[in-house]
Amino acid sequence: MHRSGRLVALLGAASVLTGTPLAAQGREGEGESPSWQKPEVTLGLFDHSSNFHPLGGRLVFPAAPPGQIYEGDEEDGTVDIQIGYRSAPVHGPLKPRLTAKAQINTGGRTSFASLGAEWRQHVLRGRVYGQFGLGVTIHDGYRFTPDPFAPGLSAREAGRRYETYIERTSWGSRILFNPNAALGVRIGDRWAAELAWEHFSHGRIFSDQNPGMDSLGLRLVRRLGR
Repeated sequence: MHRSGRLVALLGAASVLTGTPLAAQGREGEGESPSWQKPEVTLGLFDHSSNFHPLGGRLVFPAAPPGQIYEGDEEDGTVDIQIGYRSAPVHGPLKPRLTAKAQINTGGRTSFASLGAEWRQHVLRGRVYGQFGLGVTIHDGYRFTPDPFAPGLSAREAGRRYETYIERTSWGSRILFNPNAALGVRIGDRWAAELAWEHFSHGRIFSDQNPGMDSLGLRLVRRLGR
């Protein structure tokens, strides 16, 4: 089955589980007031590298050998600021919102820029919604950090490489994928708040190096237009 066919099948299965026909989910205005069918801007604060996955709880590893750390843990303990733009729902099948996001790390670690699409389902007369998105990301970090354990290095060069090794993630690719999800609550005519999850990885499509990273955060949403 082609990827587009699998996506439609998954959305169809989700509609059965929620008891909502797929056609109704894509219908403009279903569960959402017309005033919210407008473009939006977002501002969020995220825990960079949350070591979290929604399908498996918090990930726990045994202690790493002395002087070494697990892939993906290098950038723990820092904070991201995320800014974003969402279009109005696009006319056509499934009516996604097109998105652009920049997730900027405040500690000098990896930052991300993403383009994608998001789909939204409302409950409680549009006051609460769930959202799922998919995107493509580029980043300003390392595809592969230099090896500090390579033989023949001077002490100075080994020290420089080791500092990079313990503070920066080797992503294995300049291009990553960005599945994401959010739970939103309307807090006024123009504002909403979201609990959000962002994931960045390439699924070992571009190389065997694929640590991946999850971020959890809170986001404010401002509806544009009248």
